Order: sequence, then C-alpha cells, then structure tokens
Amino acid sequence: MELTPAQLDIIRRLDDGSLYACPEIVQEQFRYPHMHEPRLLLAHDRSGQVRGYLPVGKFYTMATSSYIAAMPNSPPVSATYPPGAEYVLETLETPHYDTDMVSAIRCCRQHPTASCTILPLPQYLDRLSVSRRRDMRRKLNQAERFELTQGSLADVALAWPWMQDIWERRGGRFGSVSYLQYLIMNLSWLMAVQRSGRARFKLDKYLLDGRMAGINCCIIHPYQGRLHCDDYLTWYDPERASGLGIISAVRNLTHPQLQGARYNLGNPGVGHTHRGHEYKLNLIPENLRLTQAVFHIPEPARSG
Repeated sequence: MELTPAQLDIIRRLDDGSLYACPEIVQEQFRYPHMHEPRLLLAHDRSGQVRGYLPVGKFYTMATSSYIAAMPNSPPVSATYPPGAEYVLETLETPHYDTDMVSAIRCCRQHPTASCTILPLPQYLDRLSVSRRRDMRRKLNQAERFELTQGSLADVALAWPWMQDIWERRGGRFGSVSYLQYLIMNLSWLMAVQRSGRARFKLDKYLLDGRMAGINCCIIHPYQGRLHCDDYLTWYDPERASGLGIISAVRNLTHPQLQGARYNLGNPGVGHTHRGHEYKLNLIPENLRLTQAVFHIPEPARSG
C-alpha cells in the first residue's frame, strides 16, 4: 500500500533526520507483503497539530495491530520509534503489542535484550565464565581461516539459498511470507536504507579458499545522540562456515572503530527467544545487556 499525500506530508514535517524517520523508509514498511491495514496512528497537541505518529498494521494476527518494524516476520532488530511516537503510545487503548530498542519512554516497561555497548575484545572476554571464555577463544582462533572482504547487496542475494536451507532444517519458515517474498522484502528494505543516505552499511563477506562462505550485514546510524549498529542478518554456508553467526556477532560487538556505539543483535528475550536465535541473548553476559522498551496492551479476556 502507498502512503497518501496527507500521510507523506505529516512524515516530512516531523522528519528529524534519523534513519527510521525517512519518508522512503516508512513507505517501504507499508509495502510489506501480507501487511494488512497499514496506517499511521497520530497524536495531536492542544491546538490540533500533529505532534507524533506511529506506523501500525496487522501482520502476525488480524486481531491485534502492531508497530511495523524493520523487516517484519523476522527476529532481527526492530526499527527505533519515529518522531513523537511516545505521544501516540500514551493514548493507545486498543490491543497492541510492540518490542523495540527505545529506552526512554515513560509508558513502556524495560526488558534486557540482545544489545550492548561495543567494547574492546579483552573486556568482553573478561565478562564471560571460564568455560565460555575458553570456547570463545577457540571459535575466534578457528575464524582466522576466513578471509574478510567488503561485500555487497548482490552477495546477500547469493547467500540466500544457504539461509533457506538452514530454515528448512529447523522446520521451515514461520508465518505466511514465502521464501522468495522474504528475500525480495529484505533486499527491497536494504535498498531503501541505502537510498536514504542516512546510514552506513557494514557488509562483511567471509571467504574460505577464495569462495564466499557467508555474509554479515549491519546498518550503522545515529539515533538520539548515539551511534547504533543494527545487525540485520548473517547468512552462511552451514557446511563450510558453521558457527559464523557467533563469530560475526563477537567481531561486531568488539569492533575497534565502533567502540561506545550501541550494538543491537536482535530482540529475543521478551517472553520467549525465537528458535535458532538463543545464541544471541547468550552471547551477551547479563551485566552487559542493555534494555529495550516494551509496550503491551493485552486483549481483553474472553467471557465464558
């Protein structure tokens, strides 16, 4: 669905320059396959002027509207809230569920999540238990066999069959989006981010014996005065690059040029952890985990 001229005008007037406030990014969210009734929830000030908006739609269930996150139907990082969304949240009364990376909204509860402040590798290793530290050093030593080069979105597309194979081994995709639709949706989203000019891509291509064995894609962007590194995906050959998800994550959360930035690996840990993504929460020791805001209005209990 396309944004209406009135909706576009609101988004442009409230645009604060952050990545997820970009009109093209919001438009991309409205175009997700299987997204029903996408719309902007609005908040107004006393004079009737719009002071905030929240893109919502029905995706996981037709009974509950949810905030439209980056690349829905997937556990990766949710988008940060758009301008003035906190004013919308304060007035919501209908059933709604959302998890996000924002941490300073009054009406939201805070939950530890798979996010941390990027720090030097020795400091990270010191926070691990003795056994996990030994195991992590072994994995990092094994990772030295990979050659690391700059990747591209074309490499993301080429790596897709590996991820599809991994999902098949886990019992298939969850939700109604087909494999092909999911790939198209991911590439379309990444191209929209690229066109926005508001983020820097970190595409790490891992080579083994001169051939690609996997790719990791992070989006680096400023938000509310802090640099964020959103880890969108790691697709790899499970036969030749087993464990690359862990290796790439540790390299990212200890990246020398990104020290002090917020690394967002995913949003498991609120109620449950998505199958196959348990390692994301486990990689970050409890004393390093940052929180995410959770806003939840439960559906009313059914009588009888």
